[in-house]
Amino acid sequence: MKFSLTVSALLALAASTQSAFATEFQNLQLRQGGDVNTLLQGLRDNNLTSLANVLSQHPAVTERIFADNSEKLLLAPTDEAISKLPSWVTSNSSRLEATLLQHVLRGNFDTEKLNAFPLHTIGHSLLNSSEFSNLPGGAGQAVALAKSGDKHFVSEAVNNDTYVQSVHKFDSITVQPIDQAITVPGSVTDTLRFLGYTGISTLLQNVQSGALARTIDSMAGVTLFVPTNDAIAKFVATQPNPAEIPTVLGQHIVASRVVYSPLLIDQGSLISSSGQDIVFDNNAGTVKVGNFTAKILKTDIIAQQGVIHQIDNVLASTALDTGRAAQAQKSAQQSVDAQKAQSLSGPVSGKNAITTQGTDVPQAQQGSGANNRSANDNTDNAGSGQTASAIGNGTNGNNGGASQAGSSSNGNGSNGTNGNGNGNGSNGNGNGNGSNIDHRGQNSAVSLRSVSIAGSAVVLSSILAVVL
Repeated sequence: MKFSLTVSALLALAASTQSAFATEFQNLQLRQGGDVNTLLQGLRDNNLTSLANVLSQHPAVTERIFADNSEKLLLAPTDEAISKLPSWVTSNSSRLEATLLQHVLRGNFDTEKLNAFPLHTIGHSLLNSSEFSNLPGGAGQAVALAKSGDKHFVSEAVNNDTYVQSVHKFDSITVQPIDQAITVPGSVTDTLRFLGYTGISTLLQNVQSGALARTIDSMAGVTLFVPTNDAIAKFVATQPNPAEIPTVLGQHIVASRVVYSPLLIDQGSLISSSGQDIVFDNNAGTVKVGNFTAKILKTDIIAQQGVIHQIDNVLASTALDTGRAAQAQKSAQQSVDAQKAQSLSGPVSGKNAITTQGTDVPQAQQGSGANNRSANDNTDNAGSGQTASAIGNGTNGNNGGASQAGSSSNGNGSNGTNGNGNGNGSNGNGNGNGSNIDHRGQNSAVSLRSVSIAGSAVVLSSILAVVL
């Protein structure tokens, strides 16, 4: 049997099909455009016109915001804040879009439950382009939130972007105005230079002809404990064995992991890239490697590859165990779940973090005081609601308070002066994961020269000349 259609029938069928597709497309467009338009109009109605205008000119950003119906927090710069965006941001479309995405966090962040400064509540943004964020699993770049008294803010390396005006809700998007725009972070080494951490910057650039610095900047996930310039100067003044300097620097690096301040409590276990236990003491606000202890002065300085914490002393242990470092790093890398990392919602805690110590963590070293534990034993207590910490009261520190007694291995410590005691003072002080960085110090000929100290700064002129 043969079937035939007249020309008029074909035209009618085509018109019907086209109409159906057009109707469906229009419905889709209305659904998506309605969400976007509601947000943009809401911003304009609440004196956030400049942000609305910028978003309307960058549909790629709003498409990301409304790609799903999950809750999100839009940290919305005021009109004045938008007007102060530098030209190197506004003139570069990709950087401007990256900046906008950095202001959108996945999940719900209860203002009253933010961790008290100098601790932070950490959220991950929609910015996961490898050009601007090189975190494990392709996770979005982090943003640090905190409160101090009745103030709430985004905590950046230099500025605090304060919450202002009232919060607004549009569908699944919570809008919190802030008085300054967030800066997309640079690489670890660029961040160190920008902040004036010249001591560690010079050491990293000169050891192994800059190989260590390049390794850090290439890592997908790194935690760096950075001594102050004074601390580096005092260390160099002791005339350390040049061949052991790479090992000493390695004690300050945890590779393939991003250990934000809540994770120092919730995850605990840390192993340096020199293979040594890094023991965190929440009661004292310190980290310790071997016989060397340093006070944590500042936490959660966000960088493209991870996070930086400033400390007041050099962890000058020369002990090296590349096997432990390699095992720890491998365990950490195997813990990464890309799907989880890219969809992480709400405050970061020990159980939902993009990286953990994994389940093959080396046993604690004898006498280290570490309490190495598998990632299965991580907790989720410190992501929000922390009101006290001993962090920030070091030699050159500020903001922290002296911790008082009253914290046991799993107990809650008491508050110290100015509300800065210890909270959740667990001895979750063990190992995490280091890296098998090339410690070719034994094959290096290094000379120390031209080291002087001027005030609190280190004037280093060619500290190290390295011949590999």
